[in-house]
Amino acid sequence: MINPDELIYVVDEENNPAVPLARREVHERGLWHRVAHIWVVNREGMILCQRRSILKDHSPGMMEAYFGGHLEANVENEDGAVRELEEELGIGAHRDDLHYFTVYKSRSQNEFQAIYVYFWEGDLPDLKLEEDEVESVDLYELEELEEIFARTDEDWVLQGNEHDVLDFIKSKMKANRES
Repeated sequence: MINPDELIYVVDEENNPAVPLARREVHERGLWHRVAHIWVVNREGMILCQRRSILKDHSPGMMEAYFGGHLEANVENEDGAVRELEEELGIGAHRDDLHYFTVYKSRSQNEFQAIYVYFWEGDLPDLKLEEDEVESVDLYELEELEEIFARTDEDWVLQGNEHDVLDFIKSKMKANRES
């Protein structure tokens, strides 16, 4: 559930912890903060994408190729990612299930985005969407997303790191096939 008074971790421009402040204040003042983004890949190599709820304060109703959210004060990136998968999708993951990619510094959002990939063994009907956060979900072929990102489709929230994340996903999928 979206809580404008939720305390989130404010950091400086070098990602050093500062103080916890209310989400509303952080966004109004454009302060740097931490978020977790999780790309969910199914057993066929398709990527689970979402249409954001119209209740969201940023990019309502737009498509997004990842799930996630703000990190509360004193919450580690991995723990925040696990919590977001549970809250938004009803997926009970563990820290060890996450494949860390990078922390991306988004100047457009003033966010440090901890990016993870999660390989999911479920099916769409298994998901329990958090209605305040996620309007709907669908699976996309990796190549289809590459085309969407290349044309910078205006219906999608783009961070500028999508092709790098897709390359990371491809490398993880290749390593899984070879092991």
